Amino acid sequence: MLDFLVGKKRWPIALDIGTDCVKMLQMQSVGGNMSVRASGHWQAPHGEPRSGDPWRQLVIGAVKEMLQRGNFAGNRVITALSSNDLMIKNVRLPLMSPTETDEAIRWEAKERFGCDFAPDQLHFLNAGQIRQGTESCQEVILLASPGELVESHVAMLKEMGLIPEYIDAEPQAMFRPFERMLRRRADENEISVIVDLGHSSTKVVVGRGRDLVLVKKIDIGGKDLAEAVARQLNLSFEEASELRLQIIGEHANSERDPESDGYKADPNSTSWTIVDAVRGKVEELGREIALCLRYCSVTFRGLRPRRVMLTGGQAYDPAVMKLLGEQLNIECQIGRPLHGIDTSATDLGGNRRGMLAEWNLCAGLSFRSAQYERSLRKSDHERNQLSA
Repeated sequence: MLDFLVGKKRWPIALDIGTDCVKMLQMQSVGGNMSVRASGHWQAPHGEPRSGDPWRQLVIGAVKEMLQRGNFAGNRVITALSSNDLMIKNVRLPLMSPTETDEAIRWEAKERFGCDFAPDQLHFLNAGQIRQGTESCQEVILLASPGELVESHVAMLKEMGLIPEYIDAEPQAMFRPFERMLRRRADENEISVIVDLGHSSTKVVVGRGRDLVLVKKIDIGGKDLAEAVARQLNLSFEEASELRLQIIGEHANSERDPESDGYKADPNSTSWTIVDAVRGKVEELGREIALCLRYCSVTFRGLRPRRVMLTGGQAYDPAVMKLLGEQLNIECQIGRPLHGIDTSATDLGGNRRGMLAEWNLCAGLSFRSAQYERSLRKSDHERNQLSA
């Protein structure tokens, strides 16, 4: 990509198209200070389609409306291909030159995913050197997307009246708000675990220092928890969803620090019943996350995190935080992706005690602009990029 973002004080619009909502965020920098200029949030109504052309038209209409009524400037956009549209695979390669690695990556992608990919449809992350038996090799994360999906995504952006500057890979954008905090030499071996709890799935991203070492999508999300509550309380899915949202909202906006002592509820209360209802699904999710952490520990010789950062719209659920912490035996915290950013100029959705965990992907997309402003090495995003 051209470095035309360098020196721009008004950043492109970050666009997060989820499976049940759409968020938009535009940041700016003035005198070295970063702030949020504009934001927009649209929640899909209950009963509306969540896939196919009907969903696409809903999303296009919602974005156009947010652009009209918001304080957004310009029509440049940075967005991401969701993990649902990405083929992700960890592979191991012998140590080799960059040219040989490029050739090996293309061959591995064809073997693993069954087709050839153009350069802008294939992305890879070098997770680092590991030992396999007596040999040294490099762990690589492959990220690929079929050309028709990329083209469809770009066409949708153009229907919205937006000009795509970069299409990021969702896992990288999710990691970026936390990566930006890792600047000291002591942070080179810091283990970051981001668990993004979404509506339809959960994404797990593990980083060592500023390098991603594992990306995993788990098909358990807020809709599964709502279905569990609906069964337990004999409610409709819509009623169960509203009940969970009410409890999550009350907990997120309460004066009590949600990270202070986990979650305690009266065994006779509705909240306790909900904890009991979602326990099975959250424990299943915890086991999947534990497998991810075990893989990292075995592959990277003892890698173990001190905490797990929860992001996404479901991160404020006190039952999920409590049960995941118990299952993983690791402290779980709500992530603060916009920590240190002035958000006073726009309403990002309630109190949330300044955490704003649901804005993690938008924040990560926005911080890609900050990378240009800081003149990070061009090699970080020239050789191995999935772009528009």
